[in-house]
Amino acid sequence: MNRPELLAPAGDFASVDAALDHGADAVYAGIGPFNLRAHAPNFTPDDLPELLERIHARQRKLYVAFNIMPDRQRLTAMEKLLRKLAGAGTLPDAFIVSDPGVIQFCKEIALPSSLHLSTQTGTFNERSLAFWKEQGIQRVILPRELPLTQIAGLAASGLLETEAFIHGAMCVSISGRCLMGAYLEGRHPNRGDCPQPCRWKYRITPVSENDDSVSEVKRLDVEENEEGAYLLNSCDLCTIGILPDIIRSGVTALKIEGRNKSAHYVAAVVKTYRAAMDAWFSHPGTYSVAGEWKRLLESIEHRPYTTGFYTGEISMQEVFISKAASATRIVGVVKALLPEGLPVIDVKNSFTIREPLEILPVNQTRMPFPVTVSRLTDLSGNEISRALSNRLVVAHGAACIQTGDILRRNEGNH
Repeated sequence: MNRPELLAPAGDFASVDAALDHGADAVYAGIGPFNLRAHAPNFTPDDLPELLERIHARQRKLYVAFNIMPDRQRLTAMEKLLRKLAGAGTLPDAFIVSDPGVIQFCKEIALPSSLHLSTQTGTFNERSLAFWKEQGIQRVILPRELPLTQIAGLAASGLLETEAFIHGAMCVSISGRCLMGAYLEGRHPNRGDCPQPCRWKYRITPVSENDDSVSEVKRLDVEENEEGAYLLNSCDLCTIGILPDIIRSGVTALKIEGRNKSAHYVAAVVKTYRAAMDAWFSHPGTYSVAGEWKRLLESIEHRPYTTGFYTGEISMQEVFISKAASATRIVGVVKALLPEGLPVIDVKNSFTIREPLEILPVNQTRMPFPVTVSRLTDLSGNEISRALSNRLVVAHGAACIQTGDILRRNEGNH
């Protein structure tokens, strides 16, 4: 059986490094505003040389999300960007596309980049696969609304490469094809500007037969709990328990959602699924979900988990709270090791000496482990008792640390 590609999201360079360090085979990112995460940090066209160099130096791949549904003005701007990238020799390994006009421009301008069809397009059957193959598509990102039995059938057709989501946020609509944001806020989801109305709290409003206006006193909150009710809010996808079934379906790539997420999130999710994939391919007959994998996925920001449509779950909504919460917070990243082995920490959130911390190791064979910093100094060797945000400090007494390791705090201990 072919080993599927593990594909990670990246909204900035820190997330790219985290994805590569922790075992991703490929990274997908947005360039400019022409992707469905317009409010993610995204990259600029001028970032492409460095981005490609970092990724290709490690024999990995870069896919660029180019998947909005553009009007004429945006389509013209996308054409100009394609010509700029082609002229500069900074084309990615593939573009993720959905609009036929964009597909035509990519075929005319952006060869030899491959074309991956966005899940936003919605490809549910073999006839659709055959159609998109004729249009020059090499890979289809399958809808999350498909059960595994149908995914296996599409993969077995051999018409195109197939890619399936394995972790991250879900959408209450069919593969993101929703217009609620455009109606309610004037922000168009299919142009990357979704205000996520599915995460909002809603209320029931009685309307008089004789009067369409409703006074505030007549409004009724949906009685769920003291936090309100989030009627359209979906749980988050987590497939660590059914990963062997997804691999056996024959898909080409396993995709993690999260270009709006932090490098800490990307590192933790990629590390977990890399470990799980390696474990299954090493001993497929004895696969079981390790407790440390569960703990790592529970420690990062997420809504309650579900396996979604893959296994036919009926209830996939979380009506009590819409915000994804995290049990841990990143406090720093190891930027370098001094000659004597002491780590230089780029502090993201302040911490103190002897505070209980945990290392999320860049070493792909290791899971998180506890660490305590006995001393802190600045780069000149002066003693400090507290590491302040946005500073470089030297940590003493923290053993077995490598460049790229993430220090984090259990928020329950703080």
